[in-house]
Amino acid sequence: MMKLTEQGVLVLEEKDIDYMHCYRDRDGIRFDDSFLYFLESHNITLSEGDVRTIHFQFDEEEMPLYEERERLVSEVQSAVRTLDPKYDGSFVK
Repeated sequence: MMKLTEQGVLVLEEKDIDYMHCYRDRDGIRFDDSFLYFLESHNITLSEGDVRTIHFQFDEEEMPLYEERERLVSEVQSAVRTLDPKYDGSFVK
């Protein structure tokens, strides 16, 4: 489940991305809007300076997400920047 650690690491699991795609595909909601909705539904609030890095917890075995990894990273980075303009774009995995 998506979480923001005290160290400023936003952790995203494979199922989190799946849920956001479901909102986008089923309801026609843009990815960044579905990301914001997902944050709200998990009572996560992002303010300027909160996110130091993003940790994507999915790997090659979790297809097709890994094949779309570059696009997913870009979409999540963009969505995070709308709430935290100080986020510098760093990510893990």
